[in-house]
Amino acid sequence: MSDVVGAPRITILVDNKANDGLLAEHGFSVWIEAAGQRLLFDTGQGPALASNADKLGVAVHSADTLVLSHGHYDHTGGVPLVIESAPAVHVFCHPAVPTSRYSIRNGAARPIGMPESARLALERVPPERLHWTTQPIEIAPGIGLTGPIPRLRACLKS
Repeated sequence: MSDVVGAPRITILVDNKANDGLLAEHGFSVWIEAAGQRLLFDTGQGPALASNADKLGVAVHSADTLVLSHGHYDHTGGVPLVIESAPAVHVFCHPAVPTSRYSIRNGAARPIGMPESARLALERVPPERLHWTTQPIEIAPGIGLTGPIPRLRACLKS
């Protein structure tokens, strides 16, 4: 964190590892204060978000913007908490974020997509505050989103 006026302030709220007194969980969430905006980037699985935010002095209810990087449970589980506690929040995400996703290991499929409670919370966001992004966009002066990043896959021959 910096004392420089105008410098962004970044606080990791959820990660796989955490300092003493904070909860760790598989997932990610970061609080960013920049350009007069309070932005939450992802929400972790959910359980650690409220506890860690409280312990770190982050007022999730004051979020101006929620950005969802992708639709996995470990990045979207706390969406209901954010939408309920910050009713004026603007949400930015790709239109495919609520799409069902699965991990297949040893022939067995396991759901890894956005939890149903998060999908329903997203559906309650008024259209003027739900921004489906498919290309680079500036969401506030000096704060931008890249839009989708192409996923390159190598084809393996057996």
